[in-house]
Amino acid sequence: MSAPATSPATRILLGMLAIALLVIGLPHAGQAAPAAGPAASPSARAGAQAEAVSDDAGPASGEGEGGAASAKSGVVSINVSGFRFEDLDPRTTPHLWVLMKGGQIGTITPRSVRSTSCPVDGWLGLGSGRRAADEPRDQCRVPASPLDGWVADWDVYAQVARGDNYDASLGALAEAVPDIRAFGNGAAIAAASPSGHVENWSPVGPDLGTDVAKSASDGELTLVDLGNTAADGYSLKNLDAQVGDILESTGWMSADRPNRLGEGTVPVVFSSIADGTHEGSSMQATMMVEPGAPAGLLTSSSTRQPGLVQVPDLAPTLVALSGAEEMDNAAGAPMTSGAHGSDWHSRYQAVLDRQVAVKTQDDLSTWFFPVVATLMVGLLALAWFMRKNHRELVHSGAYRLGVVFAAMPISTYLVNTVPWERATNPDIAMLGALAGWSLLLGVLALLGPWRRHTFGPVLFVSTVTVAVLAYDVLTGSQLQMSTLLGEPLLIASRFYGIGNSALALYCCALLLAVAGFASLVSKPLHRVLIVTVPVLVSCVILAAPGLGTKFGSVPTLIIGVAYLVLAAASIRFSLKRLGLTVGIAGFVMLAVLFLDWLRPADQRTHFGRFFDSIISGQALSVLARKIGMNIDILTQSWMTLVLPLIIIGVFWMALDPQRFRLRGLQDTYRRVPLLRAAMISSAILLGVGTLINDSGIVVPAVGILFLVPVLTHLETFRAGRPPVPAAGDASGDATQHS
Repeated sequence: MSAPATSPATRILLGMLAIALLVIGLPHAGQAAPAAGPAASPSARAGAQAEAVSDDAGPASGEGEGGAASAKSGVVSINVSGFRFEDLDPRTTPHLWVLMKGGQIGTITPRSVRSTSCPVDGWLGLGSGRRAADEPRDQCRVPASPLDGWVADWDVYAQVARGDNYDASLGALAEAVPDIRAFGNGAAIAAASPSGHVENWSPVGPDLGTDVAKSASDGELTLVDLGNTAADGYSLKNLDAQVGDILESTGWMSADRPNRLGEGTVPVVFSSIADGTHEGSSMQATMMVEPGAPAGLLTSSSTRQPGLVQVPDLAPTLVALSGAEEMDNAAGAPMTSGAHGSDWHSRYQAVLDRQVAVKTQDDLSTWFFPVVATLMVGLLALAWFMRKNHRELVHSGAYRLGVVFAAMPISTYLVNTVPWERATNPDIAMLGALAGWSLLLGVLALLGPWRRHTFGPVLFVSTVTVAVLAYDVLTGSQLQMSTLLGEPLLIASRFYGIGNSALALYCCALLLAVAGFASLVSKPLHRVLIVTVPVLVSCVILAAPGLGTKFGSVPTLIIGVAYLVLAAASIRFSLKRLGLTVGIAGFVMLAVLFLDWLRPADQRTHFGRFFDSIISGQALSVLARKIGMNIDILTQSWMTLVLPLIIIGVFWMALDPQRFRLRGLQDTYRRVPLLRAAMISSAILLGVGTLINDSGIVVPAVGILFLVPVLTHLETFRAGRPPVPAAGDASGDATQHS
């Protein structure tokens, strides 16, 4: 390679290395300590002796002396619906306020089978350890009293559970913990056996605190239903008084020290297990106190996010606290506590931040992307009409805005590096952070040393996108939580690893990045290595249990990159070679599933659980649910129905620029030899991702959100670079001008 070609390539490679180092040095998005640090196991406590919980506490299954003590002392679970941390007030709810200050706290996602959850849904979820729900109704059903020991409407609940594809085993909690006592109608639902029979039930009476303390002292798991706080006329003062009565009876509070927690005799878990209304969903509150356990933020291995749990975590937690054997079919995991060193202000602020972030994402996502799409179409239409009289202005504007818009998708994740949730107007703060990051990355892309090269700015944005998402996956996925392209926690689809939107963005940016770097060299072997090594590393990052943990990432990436690898090796593409690639991807994925399945049941991720469902014959119900979700997403509005046509149109123009007179793009393909192959691979990748991921059309939509600005920028590159001597344009190979 001649010197003029080698020097720019070296500068670009060094520049990208510096970017990667900068991104890896970003501060962690989470303000609280991660759950991986010292944690208090639910079953590891010293009972009435009030001994401190050590880091090597007993296992969650309740084995050893800690488990035996747990079974003897009993457990109390107080449950309501519709209660959020915003409802706490030191004057209105003084006992709950003290519980928050001195206990372990976390936001809990109430998602059930449908977008909002009624109280019955929460009780069914508590009793089964999985998502379960009542039949669809215009108004939430008020739980009725059991009749002669049989839960009312149990046959309805069982029929819905059999048909909703969530594999809920009603009565699983009662099977795991035989000694169970229920106070209140809703508690009877969770305490019932698989047949709907509840043996030890009574209504909530005036002596609730004494009755609960006696039940717990007898070693029983005690469930208490204190109603639906979202119901008209509900009194939070009465709720607080009942909770205070229970806390006093179990030793956690006393009249002498009403503003401070004492040392109780049994674990007490307070949770809001459902929205309690059809008018919208929101994150709920959960708090827990345990003898010998310090205050902290609740988490679980099912979420791996500090201060975040889900309703299916409650049943395994109660089972572990009771010292019983773990549940076989639970979707959640026992709650643990981390961040012991923080004070109550920071813990409380952390859960409030989580709730604000979830609400802001839910409010903005309904209109943000249609507005962005409309803005992009409007700018393109304006450029079309101005192309004759204001050609230079149009080219210059499209060249610059293309890079800024291309940086916008990754900026939706980078907003979580700043505490926008604490602003007076968090929605404006979030959009401001998004605009700031997009402009910053756009300016760096346009002003960096790579700006003189056709693919330089795009290569910069692509590298940053890959580096940020890889960093996030490796450090707990907190950048993906509750952002515009991130994971909506109210849907409770994914709490760690890489989500479908992030996967689409990561893969598209990765293909462009490796194609750009590989085009800087001329030897086929070097090109193949530059393409394959990052892809293989990405497969490990995206699929490894505990990291990306994404079932569809490996086949999506391997099948998608196959065309680019063949092009880099100067090998002609064929259907036979494509079939071989599909076979390799399937074999690798099955191997990953099998290896995760070999681990103990309580340590498996959804990889191993899915392989187990294949063996048990339940995999078809999982696949049916995912297919149903894809169909629902595609048909939810007229915009999603026309998306496939838009996606096909974009790739048609990208792959046949001559037909549409896109001379700038044709010139870019000549200067970056592997770029066209990368676009073909992107089309294949997004198609495969649509079929095997449960977000359906969202996957290619996110890819298009990134690729359209990139194509716009590349089409107008000549207007954005300094003049190049004519001889330089007329001679030399593609590598010298890339």
